Amino acid sequence: MATEFEKQFVNNIKRAHVHVAWDGDDSSEVHVVIWPTWSGLSDFEKGFAEDIVSWGHTATAVDLYGVGNNPTELQAKADTMMALVANKESLIALQTSICEDIAEAHPNKKLVHVGFCLGGRLSLEAGLHIPTSQGAASFHGLMNFHRSTSSVEINQKTKILIFNGYQDPMVDVESADKARAYFDEQGLDWQFIDFGQTKHSFMLPDANAPQEGHAFSAASNARARHALRFFLDEIAG
Repeated sequence: MATEFEKQFVNNIKRAHVHVAWDGDDSSEVHVVIWPTWSGLSDFEKGFAEDIVSWGHTATAVDLYGVGNNPTELQAKADTMMALVANKESLIALQTSICEDIAEAHPNKKLVHVGFCLGGRLSLEAGLHIPTSQGAASFHGLMNFHRSTSSVEINQKTKILIFNGYQDPMVDVESADKARAYFDEQGLDWQFIDFGQTKHSFMLPDANAPQEGHAFSAASNARARHALRFFLDEIAG
């Protein structure tokens, strides 16, 4: 990995992932890895992990940047995100390392990635490039994820589910079409769901800047959660 990447995201970074276990008699075979927004791990991702566990699975909300390292200012968030995704090999190596730690804590589970905004993109990258992955679900995620040109390099068994706001200014029609075409050309099992009258960040209760293309949608949030639950149950078998 590049020295600057290692310095910012790898070396001496203490991560405190939030692991949530099912409290019933027996959990499903699915373990959900939750990738956060560009703000890093927050109460939103922790709460979503709790919701997933209430469906009978286990989950880990990823501490992406490390304890005390979450950016707070908009420019810092943008700069941190761009540094994170700039190099495919460095990014996938970091994600693989994180997932290996999670898999060690939750052995014999089917890893399914879920993410929001930046995390939506990261869930797709983890699903496509980490061979142990069984599925990836993206909520208002970015479609400029790193591709592999050879189907041999792609995790062919991963199932893809994308939830997209049709009015999301960060996912234009061209980038959405290119993503769909890519998944189809690679022979993947994929679904791409557009929600009408829905903007970016539609899953985030605090999102309230419609003039900038960001707004929570109670209806789309509920529908997406319902579809995700079916998706996870399908993978669990």
